[in-house]
Amino acid sequence: MDAASTGGPLTAHERYAFDVSGFVVRRQALHPVEVDELNRAVDALNLPRPGSTIQSQRFNRHLAAASAFRRLIDHHAVLQPVLELCGQNARLDHAYGIVMAPGTSGLSLHGGGTPHDPAQHYHVHNGRMYNGLVAAQWALVDHNTAAGGFICIPGSHRANFALPSPLDHDLVRDVPLNAGDLIIFTEALTHGTRPWNATYDRRSLLFKYSPGHASWGLDYTHELGDLAHSDLVTPRQARLLQPPAVSPHAPVLGAPD
Repeated sequence: MDAASTGGPLTAHERYAFDVSGFVVRRQALHPVEVDELNRAVDALNLPRPGSTIQSQRFNRHLAAASAFRRLIDHHAVLQPVLELCGQNARLDHAYGIVMAPGTSGLSLHGGGTPHDPAQHYHVHNGRMYNGLVAAQWALVDHNTAAGGFICIPGSHRANFALPSPLDHDLVRDVPLNAGDLIIFTEALTHGTRPWNATYDRRSLLFKYSPGHASWGLDYTHELGDLAHSDLVTPRQARLLQPPAVSPHAPVLGAPD
């Protein structure tokens, strides 16, 4: 579900939309100047041209390369929603970027509310939402319906039965995004990517957050740990980069630094 709000806590509309659909879109969450800066930062990485495999279309270990990337960790459009969805001890579990060349395919539908995955789940108790992994995807180029990009089955984060095969594709929804838009979704949602049909490369940045006690992306622990102990990040960002712990760290401060 789309929302007019681009920053701060989830509105009542966004909270309802997330509960019903499993995702919410914040339009124009990034100013055009921020989008330009992020695209220049991606250019500066001098990435190899992406191929047809998922591995060739993804990049990581980029957060230390540019402050523009690091500012997204606790950007005002995402911080308060993450704290509500993952708890006050939320942490950044891993982050990566996607570059898809025209004519290439993306990731098929995956995720879903069943079977239960302790790292990717969604439920509500006493008026509070509880999630495993929560994704924040920032669009750096336009992702219109004809071009391809993010798709999902709205409400599938609450599913009680496995994804059927063959699937009724009328259940699948395209979620078009413009450059600067942000989509926040629970990884319990069945989602994927349509083939990229635009004349330009697809570019997006994904930041995956977890509750403070949980972890999914062990491969990223070393990168984020090094960054947390560097002088490249603010104290609040360093707190979000801490490793998982059953005994919670000090809660993340929601107010700006």
